[in-house]
Amino acid sequence: MESVKDYRSVADAVAAEIGAGRLKAGERLPTQREFARQYGIANSTATRVYQELARRGLTEGHVGRGTFVRDTSGTAAPPAPALSEPAGSRVDLELNYPVVPEQAELLAAGLGGLLRPGRLEPVLRPVGAAG
Repeated sequence: MESVKDYRSVADAVAAEIGAGRLKAGERLPTQREFARQYGIANSTATRVYQELARRGLTEGHVGRGTFVRDTSGTAAPPAPALSEPAGSRVDLELNYPVVPEQAELLAAGLGGLLRPGRLEPVLRPVGAAG
């Protein structure tokens, strides 16, 4: 059975092509449908790959013209995961970022208060018939 390709691994492969200079700035990528055929993936997966490449700042799409490799020379690092975006900014929830570098520390700090004696007993006590 052929393994299913994750959009991130395909995006990583394309990013590597861009990083190695095999895909040059200004070069037009194939249509998403053609891209899907070339990589043996679903059209919906190709759409996610293109979205991920744009999120990383590696490509930009123009309606009616196509998707092009951006000139990334002299640019800052790719955008951080949506979880670290400033308050009040729009967050794209279409892509999932399950892990942030300091996730373990943040979780431990958030749950630390629950570990103190007497904190959980009131909420875990059986509720009477009256509710």
